Amino acid sequence: MQTKERDRLSRIRQSIARLAKEVVALVPVLLESQPLVKGTVYAQRRKCGKPTCACATGAPHTSLMLSRSEGGRTRLIKIPEGRLVDWKIMTERYQRFRRARARLGQIYKKMISLIDQLENARRQDP
Repeated sequence: MQTKERDRLSRIRQSIARLAKEVVALVPVLLESQPLVKGTVYAQRRKCGKPTCACATGAPHTSLMLSRSEGGRTRLIKIPEGRLVDWKIMTERYQRFRRARARLGQIYKKMISLIDQLENARRQDP
């Protein structure tokens, strides 16, 4: 095997090893046992429409909401009083989980491609 080909195989192996280390780093995020809540927490500001209400001329009413997609439709859920911090933490966990899941898919797709390249380079005809 030529030096150039050995270098290419070495780079492929190193890339696979780097990706494997990244998978190991993602596993703890995926294996957490704490609850997740799908969606995003935000403050919804609106005017109630009453002409004598303070919101008609001043600051609108504010409600803390959870926005989430269910069956292709956006659903808004009012956050119970005193639960804002809990729901923010659970939605952040969900978003971190989804990012890790997406990255894992990308890594495995890349790893399969690299492994195929490695196999093709090492294969010999009988």
